Amino acid sequence: MRSDRCPICGLESPEILQLHFNVKMNLPTEVTIRHCASDNFLFVANGDQNSYEEYYKSLANDSYHAELAGGDLHSPIAKLQRDHLANLLDGFFCQSKKVLDFGCGEGWLLLELAREFASSTFWGFDPSPGVRIGLQRAQTLGLKNLTISDQKPNDAPYDLVIASHVVEHLLDFDLLRSWDSLLAENGLLYIEVPNSLQYATHERREFLYYFDRIHVNHFTPQSLVRLLAAHGFGYVGHFEYKFPYRDGGEYPALGMLFRKGQEAVDIPSSSIRETAVLYISQEKKRAKALAHQLKTFEGVLVWGAGDNFYRSGENGGPLSDLPNMVVLDQRPQEVIIGDRKWVTEIPAEGIRRYRWPVLITVSVGRNDIFDQVKRIDPSRQVFFL
Repeated sequence: MRSDRCPICGLESPEILQLHFNVKMNLPTEVTIRHCASDNFLFVANGDQNSYEEYYKSLANDSYHAELAGGDLHSPIAKLQRDHLANLLDGFFCQSKKVLDFGCGEGWLLLELAREFASSTFWGFDPSPGVRIGLQRAQTLGLKNLTISDQKPNDAPYDLVIASHVVEHLLDFDLLRSWDSLLAENGLLYIEVPNSLQYATHERREFLYYFDRIHVNHFTPQSLVRLLAAHGFGYVGHFEYKFPYRDGGEYPALGMLFRKGQEAVDIPSSSIRETAVLYISQEKKRAKALAHQLKTFEGVLVWGAGDNFYRSGENGGPLSDLPNMVVLDQRPQEVIIGDRKWVTEIPAEGIRRYRWPVLITVSVGRNDIFDQVKRIDPSRQVFFL
């Protein structure tokens, strides 16, 4: 179980933000973001690892790759990852290697690596249903050097273990010990996470997008180096890059390379607390401008009662004090934020009953929802959040 103590060093850490969410499996409904000044690190102080593992087993979560691939078997995100990783590895694939991608999702990065480095052998593991999609793509491409499975790997040792956008989701860091056991002597570990120091410069459409109950760790290079050093990995190098995201902007990422058994070093990073405070302040300012616009209408129809809706209803979000709001959702439910309560309405019925503009808070499939609104009423004004 997470607590108010930093999961890296164990020190008590002050709160910087609190969020509330609807029930989703056994994930926490109340989330506190805390800051460890010693490790220059932000973390979610709620939840247990078993509940999160059950959640990820039920989820195919590589939809943004598929959206950007546009039906092709090449993801522009994975191509960028492959090129940056190959440069950081600096000739690593000149000889045949064994590579494991732990938490590979649908295997987009592995597809690019297996095609580019045909003399090496690649394995992908992920507990989610997405592995079946990845395996089918590998078979379609005829990649004999790539295996993707939902069964934990047992063909160690590997020369390289990849954990791309995995560690930010871990409440329990014991998994790092298993990666050590999977690696050959002096083997390499590549970890990629969101670049938390760039949140304030990479605005997303959703209010406070970067803070939720899924991304439970917000690393700086400094904090990630300290975490890996505590598990026997020494820093080799890192890079920062941005990949195209489904909202039309760029998503900031941090890639770091470590070597098993290498001597630990400490590296400095900018203050994550200062970045977080700036980001939260900017988000509140942006939310205030949208709320001012929405208040010019008699009322607003809000489509979607998911996590983005909940984030937007507190902490100065754009829905936090709207006087007249009807919540639309395909699943009838009672929605409560603080002392405010709504019973959702079926979207088509609500749109026909009220002449108000529609604010879409759903992140995935928002264009399809826009089309649904326009089919019901072509003249209806639509906003996105």
